[in-house]
Amino acid sequence: MRNTGIHRLPCGFTENDLIAEALGETAPELSRQVRAHLAACRSCVALLEQYRRLRAQLHSLSISDSSDQGLQKARRALDARLAGQVRPRLLLDVWHSPVGDIRIGKTDKGVALVEFVRPEEPASPSAQVQKVFAVESGGQEIAELIRKLEDYLSGKGRDLGWIVDDALMRSDFQREVLRATAEVPYGTVVTYQGIAEVIGQPKAVRAVAQALRYNPVPIRIPCHRVIGSDGSLTGYAGNLIGIKKQILTVEGIPVVETAKGLSIPKERLYVGWRHDRWFCLPGCSTLKDQPAGDRALISSRTRAEEMGYQ
Repeated sequence: MRNTGIHRLPCGFTENDLIAEALGETAPELSRQVRAHLAACRSCVALLEQYRRLRAQLHSLSISDSSDQGLQKARRALDARLAGQVRPRLLLDVWHSPVGDIRIGKTDKGVALVEFVRPEEPASPSAQVQKVFAVESGGQEIAELIRKLEDYLSGKGRDLGWIVDDALMRSDFQREVLRATAEVPYGTVVTYQGIAEVIGQPKAVRAVAQALRYNPVPIRIPCHRVIGSDGSLTGYAGNLIGIKKQILTVEGIPVVETAKGLSIPKERLYVGWRHDRWFCLPGCSTLKDQPAGDRALISSRTRAEEMGYQ
């Protein structure tokens, strides 16, 4: 049987090799590798048994057709069934945080979901999350994530230290935007224009904003640190601007109410050159020549020096 896609199981083993073993189509060396893995992985043993039972059932359906067509039909059915057989496990729980309820999900690869839960929304995760993952109730692993997030939101910690699973990211473009955003450090803000320039697409400001709007792991990937060029706090996690203000305030970034809405008073922040690692007050004469992609607004002189700015 020819498998055109490669899918990794939660344990890291290749599902195609397990399916081939169930069908008796593995070469001797690969078969030895599969059996060695099975000796240490109970979940794959159970999957192998499922695949073998399914193979037997499909074979019994096709045996009445003496032509090759029956076997081909059975194998196509097997391919279709096995393609959707295994979804990665997602441990999920909801934390009643100081900024509202937050749904947190973790796979064997890392944190895949951080979602602000609105009161009018259903308690269960979205259909997309349930399509991608086999959702299970969280436990100690989620409790540990919550502890770190609680420290962060109370100002006791700056680095969550979470590994990210990018399974819910929508495109390679979004991944690129989120990688650039993940490089924006605690206590600083940059602009959407700046992120667009960093990824080499200076005209894609709107697309950058959309990619950040659907960030599946906000806070860990700090889209709250990205603002409008005029300092305005534009959309956050589906327009939760109040939460964006609360998180920035924890990080020492001032936010004020203006006639146009919440905004960062840029004149009260230091300006950093991200590439050369030096900083100055907002009145620097050289600011007019600074590209948006190289500019960071920093909460304080102390924070700038902590990050190595001079």
